[in-house]
Amino acid sequence: MQVQKSRRNIGLWSVAVSLAAVFALGAPVLSSSALAAVNPHVSEAVEHAKGAASHGKQGHADACVQRAEEALKHAQAAGVKNPHVDMGVIHLMEAVQHGKAGHADACTEHAEGASTHLAEVLAEGTTSTGNRVFFRGGYGEMLSDRAGEFITDVHTKGNTGTGGYYIGGGAELMVTKDLWGMMPGVALVGEIGLEFKRWSSSSVVNGEALVGNTAPAKVQMTMLTASVAPKIKFRQGTDFQPWIIPAGLDFHVISPTSSQVNYLDIGVQFGGGAEFRVWKELWLGLDSRFHLASNQTNTVNNFWTTGIYGAIGF
Repeated sequence: MQVQKSRRNIGLWSVAVSLAAVFALGAPVLSSSALAAVNPHVSEAVEHAKGAASHGKQGHADACVQRAEEALKHAQAAGVKNPHVDMGVIHLMEAVQHGKAGHADACTEHAEGASTHLAEVLAEGTTSTGNRVFFRGGYGEMLSDRAGEFITDVHTKGNTGTGGYYIGGGAELMVTKDLWGMMPGVALVGEIGLEFKRWSSSSVVNGEALVGNTAPAKVQMTMLTASVAPKIKFRQGTDFQPWIIPAGLDFHVISPTSSQVNYLDIGVQFGGGAEFRVWKELWLGLDSRFHLASNQTNTVNNFWTTGIYGAIGF
């Protein structure tokens, strides 16, 4: 019993540590390219640079200068370090200089160069949708065993295992990459998951004893969970993205059924983890969760899990 309590405490601590690490690492920090991509000044700079080029093609050097100066103001106001932004600023400065000298053709050429570089910055922020399909697995443990039930061990208290493995998968659908403009770099995705758990099982006297067969046989202890949860992801635009699940909805199916032949339960889950981009849209991550069930089966169905997962963006 003391060993089980220690293992449960370790499990709860692992979830708590994961959440603490996520909060510590999950500040909305962006890479330069990602920050530039969500910066409205970059979009404005592109539009003004295109306008300057359009006026320059018509031979309007003064108008080309005016639009180029506006584009330059926005490009400099973006306040980020990005090679394309830097080149855009250089081209715009050249466009202004040549335009003031009455060289409409040169103003046009440099304005077009600026718009090309600045447009590349915007493209960097739109190459990924944020949608992913994932597969996960690892170790899980119930907070209470199911020993002493009629179907699990005919009230002999022989099926005392609580630990086991889990495998599952699902999909993440991007809702917003910046919390609807309130927090750049902090995304909200909707996760839909399906997970199978096989708990430690023992060979015990089981229900067949009712027909005279008292030979021990293994009674498999399993659980199937379908879930829908909001997931908050930090550091969008970077290769390392911590995340948390503040609260998600669980639907559980336990097997064997309870002594009252109930097998459906609902609950909530809380979780945290982090993922790292391995290559393009291939990600690997760590996942830790705690599931609190409502125990409508007259059994205690709370459990925790910790493991790894792989995800592919689409």
